[in-house]
Amino acid sequence: MKELLETHQKGLLTIENKDLIIDREKDFAEMISTDFGIQIAKDGRIWICINGIAFLRFKPIKQKIKRR
Repeated sequence: MKELLETHQKGLLTIENKDLIIDREKDFAEMISTDFGIQIAKDGRIWICINGIAFLRFKPIKQKIKRR
């Protein structure tokens, strides 16, 4: 797997499909055997998927460029 360097950016984060992914009675008390996916678009959007279902989505906030 390709290593990715740590990077930071400000943006909006949403948590989706919680009921399809997390069993609240079991999953917080133990490790989950799962398929974990990540996709990063050129514009900085990021998707984290659990078992093929989008769980976290990140959309960067575009910085305004100051003009003189």
